Parts: sequence; structure tokens; C-alpha cells
Amino acid sequence: MKTTLLILVSILITGSLIAQKNWDNVDYAKDYKRKVNISGSSAKSLKQNRTFIAGYTISQATYMKGSNTTATSGIHAKAGLGGLDNESYLLMVEELYREFVMELEAAGLEITDGEDVLATEFVQAKIAKNKKDEFIGSTGNNPIEEGKKKVSDGSIPGYGAWAVHRDVSFQPRNKNIYQTTNILKWGNFNLKLAAKEKCNLILINFYVSFASFDGSRGYKDIKLETNAVMAVSVRVSMFSASGGKTEIYYKDLPVWGGDDWNLGFNTTKNNASDAEAFGLALSTEYQISADPEKYMKEARSIIGNLQKDIVNGIKVSF
Repeated sequence: MKTTLLILVSILITGSLIAQKNWDNVDYAKDYKRKVNISGSSAKSLKQNRTFIAGYTISQATYMKGSNTTATSGIHAKAGLGGLDNESYLLMVEELYREFVMELEAAGLEITDGEDVLATEFVQAKIAKNKKDEFIGSTGNNPIEEGKKKVSDGSIPGYGAWAVHRDVSFQPRNKNIYQTTNILKWGNFNLKLAAKEKCNLILINFYVSFASFDGSRGYKDIKLETNAVMAVSVRVSMFSASGGKTEIYYKDLPVWGGDDWNLGFNTTKNNASDAEAFGLALSTEYQISADPEKYMKEARSIIGNLQKDIVNGIKVSF
């Protein structure tokens, strides 16, 4: 019997899941295999030219799905996250952004708020075209965006192997950005600005999820276990004014956090009786309630230390 496991990574997590860590003591470069590839010309550009943080985003998953199926049967699970409020989360994002700027400056980079970049003739011409897939200017007072994927669209990218279908993305308030959602032109969009205006660009997006779906199968049945557990991934994009190669990434993400923020599961839907009577796939939907203080403390500690390690990776190239 052939089993198709839709969860790409299956990790057995039992008991109290993953124990809480002191994230200040974690060696991210070693434990998560940080890779830095910054050419000599790019390193020189980072030291000699201004750097614009064209995007700083933390995306929080709010709805996830997992499945375990065979040719004759299937189990599906859905999980929503409750207990967090957007305003408190946004304040956390803004604190982390300020720390990131200070760490970059301490590393020797000249950080611009982007006003000088966005005022150039090149950028103003782009703004005048008002393209729907380009976001240039201030994030404003409410830089919170809810994302949702249709079933036919698959999961939201960035989270790794976990099927995230809804999330909320946060950027710090009233900060200048230069971004496009068009993945086909994304590289040239940023490279042209960096080269034209002699300005380095940094875009960074952290992805925080809250559950794992662990599938297994026996001789006659299959199982799917839903666990509450935090996981953090990151995408770092850098474009140097010299046009040279800039690359920082981690081979062994996500960073697995703990679960002491979990206040419990509430089953909101279960088709067990219909599944047994009519031979349907078993489907269960949960609401996972989070202690907001503990959840954000864990997320803040993981992300704060991860971005410090990213800055250390940049310093390695100098």
C-alpha cells in the first residue's frame, strides 16, 4: 500500500514537545548551518555605500493544514491559532526592527531611512506608474496584511514544509519600503535600484508557525497527530550597489521553539461519525489557544537572536 504523506517533514514530538531554550546561548551559525556568500566587491560596497532596509516583515501563521493519505483512506487536520492581538504583535515587530537597525549600524553599515532613495528620479518614475504589484513609499499607520490561500493555490510560501493557508504579516509603522510581489521581476526590480542609486538593499522576512502535523501508518491504519509547537524560518535578501553576489541563508531551518505558550486544544469540527458510516476521509479541526505573553516572548527571543546572527554573518565578509 502506497502512502502519500503531504507533510514534507515528519518529526515525532511527544510529552512537552521541545524544551524551552535560552536562545541567547544558541549558536545559530553552527546549529542551523549558516552560509554566507558575499563577494569582495559586495563587501566593499556594504562598507562604502549607504544601506536601505527596503523591507522588514514578520509573518505569523494563523491557519494550518496537514494530511496523511493512502490509496484507500485519509486523515486531514486543520488548526487555527487564537489568543494573539495584532497591536501587541506589531509593537514586538517594531522593537525587533529598531534592534536590527542598531545592530547593522554597530557592524559598520550606514543605514538610511530611505527618504533619499525614494526621492530619486528613478524611483519617482516607478511610483508614477502606480503598478499593482509594486509597493513603494511609507508603510503608514497600519502596516498589517492578512494573507489567505485558496485550496487550489496551495500553501503560503516561506514557512517551509508546513501547509500554512492563512497568516498575518507585520511591518513597522511609518517606514519606507521598496517591494514587489511579482516573483518574476523581483530580482531585477531590486538590482536596478541598487546599481542605479549606488545603494545597498536589505529585505528580510521572518515566518512564524505554531503547529506540526506528524503522520505515521501501521499495518491496517494511518495516523496523524497535531502538535502545538513554534517554528521560525527566515529569508534574507541583499543587493549590493556593486552588483556583486550577496547571500546569507541557513540550511537547517526552521528553528524549533517550545510549547509552554499552549493553553490547550479545542476541537471545533470532527466528522468521525460520517467518516465511519460513509467511508469518508477523517477530518478534524482544532483551535489552539496561546498565552500571548509567553508566545511573543518566545518568538521575540528566537527572532532577536537570529537577526543578530545574520548581522554577524555580514560582518564575517568585512
